[in-house]
Amino acid sequence: MSRGLVLFDIDGTLLRAGDREHARAFVEAMAEVFGRPIDLDGVPLAGMLDSEIARLALERVDIAPVEVEAKLPLVMQKMGERYTARVLAGDRADWVLAGAVESALALADAGYALGVLTGNARPVARAKLVAAGLDELFPIGAYGDQARTRGELVRLACAEAERYYGMCFPAHRVILIGDTPRDIAAARAAGARVLAVATGRYSVLELKAEGADAVLPDLSDPVATLAAVEAVLSGLAPKG
Repeated sequence: MSRGLVLFDIDGTLLRAGDREHARAFVEAMAEVFGRPIDLDGVPLAGMLDSEIARLALERVDIAPVEVEAKLPLVMQKMGERYTARVLAGDRADWVLAGAVESALALADAGYALGVLTGNARPVARAKLVAAGLDELFPIGAYGDQARTRGELVRLACAEAERYYGMCFPAHRVILIGDTPRDIAAARAAGARVLAVATGRYSVLELKAEGADAVLPDLSDPVATLAAVEAVLSGLAPKG
């Protein structure tokens, strides 16, 4: 019987952010599908779903929303094909943030089920995990090509976890670990809990102000990570 489901963000939480191959595959895929150059300059990226990013980039160059929605699945597919062809097993091993593996293993050893909840489209996310050697540690997840908002991904992750692990995970036994205010908002929208880590562009104070259940500077101390998760799920973690 699992003690709960822990869902890790990928970029900025498990791995360092700023993957140029992801961005390159993204803009190339949009250009191929829509037949014109399209860039991501000025489009917010932190905590965003790939589907959200694509909509913003495409709509600002006056592509009709109906055309965007019709072709968005093909953009995600083409992006995934390009990224997977370029980023191979082992290519992101040195991108893994300090303590991320050890913290995940400590949680697994303590009886928690693990997965990812990420804005990356599924093929990109799974390729990143393979490239970092983390795919077996995080066998399930929910991804940025599956929904319109990050909050919706919590329900999808729980459904996939139930199929994989063979048990139900109610929202109050689910905790997201992420590095942005959007991770916090997603947990709140779904009735889940959240442990924020200041491993991205947001500080401990900023993440506390956003209402995370608990905040750590990073995942470098697996004992602290496990203690924070247990405190949050038991309702003992101080707010703000």
